[in-house]
Amino acid sequence: MQANEREDAGEDFIRGQGPAYLAHLLRRLSDELVRGAEAWYPEVGVTAPPRTTSTLLALDEHGPLSVTAIASTLRQSHPLVINWIKLLQARGLVRTRTDKQDRRRTVVALTRKGADEVGRLRKALAGMAETSQTLMDDAAPGLFDALWRMEQACRHESFADRLRHASRALVD
Repeated sequence: MQANEREDAGEDFIRGQGPAYLAHLLRRLSDELVRGAEAWYPEVGVTAPPRTTSTLLALDEHGPLSVTAIASTLRQSHPLVINWIKLLQARGLVRTRTDKQDRRRTVVALTRKGADEVGRLRKALAGMAETSQTLMDDAAPGLFDALWRMEQACRHESFADRLRHASRALVD
């Protein structure tokens, strides 16, 4: 049986690899959710790419922020946040300036167009939250809270440290 035939028959190669491929599964789910948002956002007047919207919300709630502060607030890498800012800048949703006290720092702020976008985005997110919650509840009630507990546990003890502990147990 060919690989695509096995997949059509309900088999999934990654699922067959087991929990070691949790990150792969989560990436697939993330990609599906982002593709869905990309298709739906224009229908509700949102023009920002889905992966950048948390940046808009952070700027709306905290005012102008440095790139480093945005990365810290969102717990995302500095290079990723820079890419998001470039995308938002190209759409006229944010503007940047050099910090007067520290010329190495870039400060990012919403434009008027960006503030208007946030208003549309917040309305859209209400519907997205409800749909996402239903999807999670259909899969496993309490899943959202369980995922947050996993994230918190990894901040307490990194996944790398957990792997090291597990590998030591295999050697002992």
